Amino acid sequence: KLQEHIDSHFKPDTDNDVPSYETISKMEYLDMFIREVLRMYPIVPIAINRQSTEDFHISHIGTIPAGIIVTVDIYSVHFDPDLWGPVDPNVFYPERFATKRHPLAWIPFGIGPRNCVGMRFAMMEMKLVLIRLLKTYSIIDCGKQTRESTEQLDEIVVISPKNVIIRLQSRDKHTT
Repeated sequence: KLQEHIDSHFKPDTDNDVPSYETISKMEYLDMFIREVLRMYPIVPIAINRQSTEDFHISHIGTIPAGIIVTVDIYSVHFDPDLWGPVDPNVFYPERFATKRHPLAWIPFGIGPRNCVGMRFAMMEMKLVLIRLLKTYSIIDCGKQTRESTEQLDEIVVISPKNVIIRLQSRDKHTT
């Protein structure tokens, strides 16, 4: 579906053209696709630490005293069915971003004034790479992996997937 979306925004003879910012900005499904990838696979799963400046009461939990460091578990937020339903949060479903969500439901780049300064650059870079990749190649099922085998992750500070095998086929009609 993403490849069809990309194809719909470009003429067939524009393979080497760099897409304009305006064109990329209009590609809503591309944006939803990347956001869904980052929701399910945040690069840094526990990156939000804040120190409470005053006592804060949370119902069902208790009071967080002033001066305590609070760490946000991004996985818990990104897979919360109350925030991401009605479609199961464990299912890859980019269209869930067509619905307005709580502003703090999607936090792969952090939150507030200390969020990632490279967020816009990173999002644009991912879009450019996906556009170039999917204009040039089709991703082919290589049958050598399962979802379970690709969900093994090396996780220290940054998440790095293991066992991911990707097979690409050129879309150029002049090559085989």
